[in-house]
Amino acid sequence: MCGIGLLLTYSTASDTDNSSTIHNALHRDVYQSWNESLSKALASRGPDVPCQQCQFDGRGCNSSADNATADGGGGGDGWRDEWSLTLHASVLHMRGLEAQKQPLVFSVLSDGVDNNDCALCWNGECYTYQNGDEDDGTIVELSVEDNTSSTDGSKDEAANTSDTLLVKRLISESITTSRQSNFNDATSEHEAVANAIGRIHGEFSFLLFVRSSTQLEGDEHSRQQECVYYGRDCLGRRSLLGNRPLDGVVVLSSVALEMDSCSDIGWEELPPGIVYRMNVCTGEVTSMAMPRVVNNDIGTMISSIVPTPSPSEYNRNTMDNAAKGLLQLLDKAIQRRVMHSPLPKSQSSSDASVAVLFSGGIDSVVLAALCHRHVPPHQTIDLINVSFYDKVNHSTTSASPDRLAAIHSYNEMTERWPERKWRFTAVDVAYEEVLRVEKHLLLLIRPLDSTMDFNIATAFWFAARGKGKIVRREEAKQLVVELESQGGMQGDTSFSREPLLRFAKKQHSDTSKDKEGHSPKQSRQTCIREGCTRPAPSDGCVFNACKFCCGKLQGPISKFLGKSARCCPVHNHDEAATPSGKKKIRHSPSTVATDPSINAITTSAAKILLSGVGADEQMAGYGRHRSTFLRGGYTALKGELRMEVRRLWTRNLGRDDRCLSDHGKEARFPYLDEDVVAYLEALPLELKCDMNQPQGIGDKLILRSVAKMIGVHECSSLVKRAIQFGSRIAKVSDKSRFGSQRQATGQAKHITSNLRDDCLRS
Repeated sequence: MCGIGLLLTYSTASDTDNSSTIHNALHRDVYQSWNESLSKALASRGPDVPCQQCQFDGRGCNSSADNATADGGGGGDGWRDEWSLTLHASVLHMRGLEAQKQPLVFSVLSDGVDNNDCALCWNGECYTYQNGDEDDGTIVELSVEDNTSSTDGSKDEAANTSDTLLVKRLISESITTSRQSNFNDATSEHEAVANAIGRIHGEFSFLLFVRSSTQLEGDEHSRQQECVYYGRDCLGRRSLLGNRPLDGVVVLSSVALEMDSCSDIGWEELPPGIVYRMNVCTGEVTSMAMPRVVNNDIGTMISSIVPTPSPSEYNRNTMDNAAKGLLQLLDKAIQRRVMHSPLPKSQSSSDASVAVLFSGGIDSVVLAALCHRHVPPHQTIDLINVSFYDKVNHSTTSASPDRLAAIHSYNEMTERWPERKWRFTAVDVAYEEVLRVEKHLLLLIRPLDSTMDFNIATAFWFAARGKGKIVRREEAKQLVVELESQGGMQGDTSFSREPLLRFAKKQHSDTSKDKEGHSPKQSRQTCIREGCTRPAPSDGCVFNACKFCCGKLQGPISKFLGKSARCCPVHNHDEAATPSGKKKIRHSPSTVATDPSINAITTSAAKILLSGVGADEQMAGYGRHRSTFLRGGYTALKGELRMEVRRLWTRNLGRDDRCLSDHGKEARFPYLDEDVVAYLEALPLELKCDMNQPQGIGDKLILRSVAKMIGVHECSSLVKRAIQFGSRIAKVSDKSRFGSQRQATGQAKHITSNLRDDCLRS
């Protein structure tokens, strides 16, 4: 993994024009300043090889660069006499015996002469690639140790070779073949680069400079082929931003950077699955879609699972086979992402090379359990859980749903696989610390700027840092015993009375369903308030309303009493919710599991971070998916899920990559492995979820079946909470900015907290 960037600037032609001279001087000063800023911004992503630069200069021609954009388009007339292009790359060493410096300069053979300068900046991983033509090429698996061996009998290609060198070879061979048959044809070369990149299976973004193959003396058009190719993988799992901050300046970068010389920021996420080609001389940008590598085994699996024609209702055997198929592909996806993981620099046996971002929910628990299969048995696996608290209000970091769920799941995993050294790291973050890095986090999430994006990014950034206290097995077990003795985790209740940790509701079976999957019972479970389609609890709300409407209905009563009514035992977790009339006491895990006198602060050394991003969007894991189903059945839900997967690149993945990689670590997304995505996309929706079942059962039904197959049961009934709510960052952040979480809106533009200056002074 690397931080990659490009800075291209043009200067005007007229040396006699005084304004042009001043303009050029300004460009030179700005160019030097931005080169320094770009190197600094990329440095944290690649700490193993400090940021290197590679510069190319040349003379241009009649140009349309005035209005060209980084993601295509252009127009207008102009004249660019000189251009200067600098490539930047910092390297995080993840594969190969030695770190490969970048930008990687190489030559492409053309017309029998090896004199064509190219430079590659590669940010990502190549797990497999297609060797040969699209139709009859074989898939080369680089992640499996015994599958690919070098000719001299040494260890396999993946273990010995940086994938930067492999990608360079694929590109070089493809361009050489194209030039031998279509010499100097820009379209053919563009297609050759797109085909080479499209053969790669993995998370990546790239920049590729290619100098023209012919340089005829006196021919002003001889450098028309000097160009830059750039793009992201088909899902956009690695960040790549574009910007044109000033006329005659183009910036491409893994992260946004401060540009003090101009007020218009203008950063944009580049769409995934497209190889762009920018003619350096003219500024013209063209695009070409990457061909996708198709795994024919996916279609065979689907055909063997789903009967033809599709029945109105699938039997238990079909659903089990669907879960087994997902387990097989997800297991392979994780194997690809943890094999050949780099050992920590400390070489300590207690330090892990792989970490799981561990919320305790089903997504992360399944990742950790499958990770156990492929990480060498003597190595530690880090389970990192993050929780936020506000010192001002004397709240405790332990009052976090994700912390309680994670400890509960951690206990089950240590009992299920006692031979593995699991290291649970409790990352406790005071809101004061968030405010100290607020400006930096706002820069990382650009071009996004909402409160929700800031909160999610904050949780990921501190989790990736991995600085926290280790919770030992004995401490975690003691904690669960104390929680259960207080009724905090009642595994077989419809909803745990501890409001922080919710298990699935029980529901009597009802086999009568219409063709859209609705059951007659659903009409009786809908909120009583007119116009509301949310489900209402069937076991206790005094208004027979959903939580939101229940609060609204209590409003007039509260106004009449002059205080909060709190009269619903289901939606108000207070004295009314306990038969004894005594208020429940929330136990504080920090007194047991994170006592500073017991646990020293440690920082995870793992470079690989496994994230569960993508599971909810593909298997209907969010509460909004249930609302969509209630409005329009499976037809509406299918369209919603398809839309959410297609917008992941702009809503989630770029932001998550920038935040998780800021600590010199690499995020990997097994649920977004190409084969896993293709399988889930082809599988009928009714085999992935059953929205007639309650939360914690019907959502992500197929993944819950996978969890039970591999031996983890407790987490399989936990109800989903988004990371900003489960970690409590939304609660402390929204209270600081909006006064309360109820008044906050996630889509509002993030407002800098009034407490920030006080925290910085302290």
